[in-house]
Amino acid sequence: MSRVVLDTSALLALCFAENGAKKVAARGQDGLMSAVNYSEAIAKATDYGLPLETVKRALASLKLRMVPFDEEHAVMAASFRPATRKLHVSFADRACLSAAAVAGLPVLTGDRKWAKIDCGVEIVLIR
Repeated sequence: MSRVVLDTSALLALCFAENGAKKVAARGQDGLMSAVNYSEAIAKATDYGLPLETVKRALASLKLRMVPFDEEHAVMAASFRPATRKLHVSFADRACLSAAAVAGLPVLTGDRKWAKIDCGVEIVLIR
């Protein structure tokens, strides 16, 4: 049973052994991740010179289940736009929130501005 949804920042914290990585390793086991966020994590990791294989190993270590971005997730992500627009929350962030909302799970993130989002999803900050 999945316990949380991981945001891109949570997976990257684990990949780069950043502050909050231990919380991700402990809470993220058997969690979910939107395919949109996985793609974003790979892109950002490679921007900083981290090999693709390192990101894939981090994902494998958590035994995450990939959530496809389907019509239900697309509509949910779009519905979060009014609650997140003033905070400049990205499309990928809203994809993560939609995965959490559809699954009825909290989301792990390192992005502190998410604590201000009121969209019915429990936000768990990793740092």
